[in-house]
Amino acid sequence: MLSSISLSKVAVGVSLALSGLSSVAYGLYPDEAGRIDWHQAQIGAPTKIVPYTYNETSTGIFAITSRNTLASLNPENGEIAWRQTFGADEPIKTLRVRSSQALTLSGNNETHVRVWDASSGSLAWSFSQPPDANYRRGSGAAEFLEGSGDAVAVVGDSFVRLTPEQTSPVWELPLNATASYKRIVVGKKTAFVLGNARPTKKKPQPRLQVVEVDLETGAVMQKYQFAAEQSLESGRIVVLQSKEYGNYVVWREKKSIVWFVHRLGMPKPEWELYHAKLVQVELMPEDMLTSTLHEVDADPALNESHPRFAMTYTKGDKTKTIVVEMFLKGDALEMRKVVGFRSDDAVLGGCGVAWPKGAKPVGAHAQRAVASVRSADDVSWRVYTDSKEPASSGKLVYDKDTYGPVVSAVPYYVGSEVRVLIQTKGGLLASLVSGSSSPVWFRDESLAHAADMAFLELPAPVSSAEYAAKATDPSVLGSPVTRLILRWVETLRSISSWVTSGFGFFGPASDASASGEAARSVAEQMVPSSPIVVGDHFGFRKLAVFGTSTGVVAALSTQGGVRSWTRFLAENGTAVSIENVFITRPSQAMSSLAPLVTVVGRSQLTGNTVVATLNALTGAPVGDQTLVALDRRHVKVFELPVVDPETSEQLLGLVYQGTEDQQQPQFGIWPSSAQAAKALCSISQPVFFDLGDGSGSTQISGYRALCPKDADELNAWAQGSLLSTATEWNFDLPAGETMVSATDYSNGAESTALLGRVLGDRSVLYKYLNPHLVTLATRIGDSGGIAIYLVDRVSGSLLYSTAHENARVTSKQPFLALQTENRVIYQFWQEGAPNVPGAKVHSGSVRGYVTVVADLFESNQADTRDESKVFSSYDLLVPHVVTSAYVSPEPATALGVTRTGSNISTRDVLFGLASNKLLSLPDQMFDPRRPKSAPTKEEQAEGLVQYVAPLPLDPKRVLSHYNSVAGIRRIKSAPTHLESTSLVSVYGLDLFFTRTSPSGTFDQLSPSFSKVNLVVTTMALVVGCLLGGPMVRRKLTNQAWA
Repeated sequence: MLSSISLSKVAVGVSLALSGLSSVAYGLYPDEAGRIDWHQAQIGAPTKIVPYTYNETSTGIFAITSRNTLASLNPENGEIAWRQTFGADEPIKTLRVRSSQALTLSGNNETHVRVWDASSGSLAWSFSQPPDANYRRGSGAAEFLEGSGDAVAVVGDSFVRLTPEQTSPVWELPLNATASYKRIVVGKKTAFVLGNARPTKKKPQPRLQVVEVDLETGAVMQKYQFAAEQSLESGRIVVLQSKEYGNYVVWREKKSIVWFVHRLGMPKPEWELYHAKLVQVELMPEDMLTSTLHEVDADPALNESHPRFAMTYTKGDKTKTIVVEMFLKGDALEMRKVVGFRSDDAVLGGCGVAWPKGAKPVGAHAQRAVASVRSADDVSWRVYTDSKEPASSGKLVYDKDTYGPVVSAVPYYVGSEVRVLIQTKGGLLASLVSGSSSPVWFRDESLAHAADMAFLELPAPVSSAEYAAKATDPSVLGSPVTRLILRWVETLRSISSWVTSGFGFFGPASDASASGEAARSVAEQMVPSSPIVVGDHFGFRKLAVFGTSTGVVAALSTQGGVRSWTRFLAENGTAVSIENVFITRPSQAMSSLAPLVTVVGRSQLTGNTVVATLNALTGAPVGDQTLVALDRRHVKVFELPVVDPETSEQLLGLVYQGTEDQQQPQFGIWPSSAQAAKALCSISQPVFFDLGDGSGSTQISGYRALCPKDADELNAWAQGSLLSTATEWNFDLPAGETMVSATDYSNGAESTALLGRVLGDRSVLYKYLNPHLVTLATRIGDSGGIAIYLVDRVSGSLLYSTAHENARVTSKQPFLALQTENRVIYQFWQEGAPNVPGAKVHSGSVRGYVTVVADLFESNQADTRDESKVFSSYDLLVPHVVTSAYVSPEPATALGVTRTGSNISTRDVLFGLASNKLLSLPDQMFDPRRPKSAPTKEEQAEGLVQYVAPLPLDPKRVLSHYNSVAGIRRIKSAPTHLESTSLVSVYGLDLFFTRTSPSGTFDQLSPSFSKVNLVVTTMALVVGCLLGGPMVRRKLTNQAWA
């Protein structure tokens, strides 16, 4: 009997050990490559693509993107060869590529000319022009000089020649602010600077102005105006360049059917052409007036002869495009049509080839090409070179609901093979080759324009036994005993498969791995594999749902960054600009209700509000309409503490600015239904919101949404119905101050583990926890200082204020703020020593970035707190504020904080640095109560360390490790099921994800923990028990008989 009981205990112990291994094995390797942290480098949607062929072995694709990035892509596989990001106040205006160098001009009044090594992206040389009082808005252009490494550029209000041999210009020509110069055409001995002339009383109509400059001396050869009522941005003008024929401007006046051709350097047009000369077809006058011109060569200066351009015109109900090539025979000008095609929905693009003079290889295939891409149904494309028949053609089948329609196409060469690089509105770049319906490679740049992101908690894995039981009789799952038995059944199955697999200790089935993704064809990779609908036991696997300013909503798995689904949202073919993403219905295990994500944005056609609700697991639209366009524009949107009783969706509140008829702002909800309105009006607390916290405002006002007293009004509620509002308070800024920024609305998701701070003597300093607190930053007059106000959004009460007279806030030196629990952290640029009441940094001259921390407590006396059981914004409780200031080693572009399930773990403050790093510093370092001298025993017991002004830049605290995460704009975190671990997502230009444990992985096994040793030890103990048991019993029996 004893033996059987002992054996049963051993068996149970073994099974428990093995089943425990099967359940915790998922957490044994938290640093598994490609799943803990991943990085997606991006460039953004290109605004200009320059394919370049210098010889048969030197090719490249250079691009300027909407994220103000200069990038070079490998033409064979689309990978980023190198990239350079520019500041937001330094737009890239010019890109030229010659030989082994790339030339850029960027900036507005303060202009920068840079020459980059085309193969490595390193800076070869540069020139910067300080701000110029005579600068004309929009001016700026640059060009290489033929046969030398020099360049000419319009910088500020000057035209200069630059050389790498010296830091100052070879010569500088003032342009006297007579035009906005945007184009340079380089000839053999002179250069032509083209611009839009400044209107005068004598010549008020727009016209073009040309300045011809001698390249050797910088002297003005001539200066004249032509082309009345034209501008360089007009759709009726092109600039043609040819090394053999010279340089020309072709244009058509607004109400004329005549095309004028002007050779630069001649004050008057030399030729006049009618449409029949261009298109070889007779057109009615009304058709002629619809014609527009387009430059098709990505770099016209590469043309040896016969410059090309395209003309689009309408004949009847059809739109057609022709590509024209110019010929010059003596004094006779002739335009020859290369090709013509229907272009109702086509896009056009071209490329040029630069062979060194006299060095074109024999048999070389690379030449000028023009691509036409139509996307009515499937994408069909054709490439034309020197023949009316296409040199290559093909089709591409893809889902327009995922990537949107094609917006640009550029041909380029890889050796002798011509390819077409297309771009869609949804951010897809795809390289197409003749004879294949699948792209050679593709890049998805949609998430480089992410505007907001939300984490979706996925349901935990449920055993197949539980699913089977739910399918047959769902009521059986109501018993915890039944669920336990079913899980044991699943565990035994896992043990069996574990044994048959050769005792392989692997984690849970993850998302498609990198190798698995590579095994799929390029066409298959363009379409996300099966949606990720199940999480893991520890909450590490979630979906990060992004909304972009280009109309794309996409969900990525936090494990590996694998895309689960993508949806392109457009209104009448035009992408909407998404601004906010909300998870309005969370996931529920084995529930028939799918989780929902709601995105709110603006129509780019009308500026009005658009809303879309999607299935958060698949991206499928919910309801009959994918996108709902409202008839008004919202100024603010936030989550409400109310759930729609019909759909179980969390309601969103939308605030609309007042109109001429209705001065007060109005309040709407989404979903907008009678049941949702009744649910909103049934809650005990009214909805409060504020307006005027945007940049430049001088007054902030608080409002309350008013529910109708008549129940019939709620019963008649329909989509588009609105609630009226009442003004609760007004907060006028002091004279001369304007708003800079305000912290976002709290969504109530933040939990607080401790209501107070335990001091060294075991007394408690209670935190001031106000869910309605907002931090306002204002600019103080012309001096540039900033003021900080802590205001209650409900009552409008001013809780705290301070000023920093030496602070400066500009586009290059932004103000950042973070608010969490009872702490406010903000960073700014400072010209002198910090002026922070109660702060530690006062002496000396500190010029740089300063981080200020303010902790709010209910009282400055320990063990003193407000005894009220319910928090009210109308109580007269004024918090006690303790502040401290620190010198930041680098400027930050974003601030964040880690979050865990119960916030028991200590928090880390996250800094997205301008050096493209993600830095994590412990919360303890920002405690404003840190002593200036060596801490006492009580202060040590409290965990305080001695105050040091500089914040450390410890490489071991860099969460991004060796990854360069470009353009960090937002940092978001989410808890997991393990209290020790927080998920962190960073987005801007790049995407980066990781998970971190600020207090250590106290609830996880160490990665070095040996499962094999555990199993061997357990089995050895079992064997020892089996072998030693009879011996012990025999010994006890012998002793009993002795």
